Formats: sequence, C-alpha cells, structure tokens
Amino acid sequence: MKLFIISGRSGSGKSTILQALEDQGYQCIDNLPVSLLHSLVEENLLRDTTSTLLLAVCIDARSQSLQTFPEILQGLPLAKSDRRVVYLDALSPTLVKRFSETRRRHPLTSDHIDLRQAIDMEAQVLATLADLADLTID
Repeated sequence: MKLFIISGRSGSGKSTILQALEDQGYQCIDNLPVSLLHSLVEENLLRDTTSTLLLAVCIDARSQSLQTFPEILQGLPLAKSDRRVVYLDALSPTLVKRFSETRRRHPLTSDHIDLRQAIDMEAQVLATLADLADLTID
C-alpha cells in the first residue's frame, strides 16, 4: 500500500491534488475524519491483492479529533516510506482573494467569524498536522 495524506488550509489546492492523484490510479477519499484513518489503512492491508493499493485521503480542519493525528499517524501499520503527509498552504491574502472571487463560503466562517478570521483560525487548527508533513507545498 502507498498512502498519501493530504491536508492544508481551504483554498490551497487539496481538491486539485486529489484529482491529480486519482488520475494516477489512486483511490481518493475527501474529508476523511481522522478517527477513521487507522481502520481504513488496516482494512485495506488485509485485502488479498496482487497489486499495490494506491490510496490518498484528505483531512481538513473540519475533522473532529485533529489533536489525535500524531498518535494515529505513528500507529499506522505502514512503513514511513509507504506513507507521505503533504500539507498545502498559501498566503492568507491569496486565500481571501480566492474565496472572494469564487463566492464560496469558507468552512469555518459563521455569523461571528469573518473570512479573514476563519483563514487564520484554520492555520492554528492545522498547525500540528503541518508540523508532521513530509512535504509542504506553498
């Protein structure tokens, strides 16, 4: 099994990366809750396959229990060489511009949190995951 774990702030290109990996033959899952990662890997390792399974998952700031990610990552039954954590980011003004141009709602905005605050808050929420990345793309 080869596993890519994709994360990053909203608007940084996570969906684009997942689509590119899917084009390369990866099975892709978007917005996977962190708590399901270990089970997903374990279940797929038990499959009797003759070829290497290519799997990519995206974990974003909406995922519950993000604080457990380091422990779950360390407990995965995969060699470090068989998994890669990729973190995508962009400058905050760039992300604000992207959301303003598309008129899409940022997933962390609310009546009390504006777009800029949501973007900054998202960076804080994902900081631990960003620190564990094997590759950061800005």
